Amino acid sequence: MILFMGFLTIFSTVGFIVGLIFLVFRKTRKKAYWLVPSTLILAIIGFSFMSKPVEELGEREKQPISSANIEPMDSDAQEDSDEDDSTLIEDGNEDDSTVVHELNWSEKKNDTTFKIDRVGIVKDEMESGAEGAIAVHFVIDNGSKKDISTFPNQGTLLTNTKEQIDASLSLSEDIGGEIMSGAKKEGYVLYPIKKLNDPNDIKSIRVKWDFWPDKDVTTNVQDFDINLTW
Repeated sequence: MILFMGFLTIFSTVGFIVGLIFLVFRKTRKKAYWLVPSTLILAIIGFSFMSKPVEELGEREKQPISSANIEPMDSDAQEDSDEDDSTLIEDGNEDDSTVVHELNWSEKKNDTTFKIDRVGIVKDEMESGAEGAIAVHFVIDNGSKKDISTFPNQGTLLTNTKEQIDASLSLSEDIGGEIMSGAKKEGYVLYPIKKLNDPNDIKSIRVKWDFWPDKDVTTNVQDFDINLTW
């Protein structure tokens, strides 16, 4: 269609010019009377049609790039990116300010299993003025037939550097309180450290917290007092 209109425009223009020439000569003037207006109309139509693609192209260039025009990431590049992310996750830290230790401590009391499988030490100035924190990851699985009460997030920790630290209830995750029969809870308890030169200086900890095998009986309290070394 575009090719046909192109030829039509050219021939109309040529015909219009010929018509103008015919107007000069008396013998051909009658032919020019119908040739000039008809070729002029056809030329105008042709030019109008041929100018549309150019205008539309200009409008498209003005439009913002859509998501459909964005080429997908090369598969090799995507794999490299995924590998980099997984390495950071597995390492558990991006620099020397964070150290993560994987542990395998567990103990079962009154059909309730307590686990500590990870301890992280982070050197970072906190709003309280502490130079870092120790994060202990607890897993509590109540396999007993009674609702229990336990408060790791209100416990106490002692480091090998001889600093005794109370757990921060506001910074810790919701791991303490009532745990219903059959329920399983897990989360981090944070202990702010006032003095911490290097996370690697922490080589062991002692952790204490309370446990009630039956939340309705307040006289049967038991306590955990464990030592963890890496």
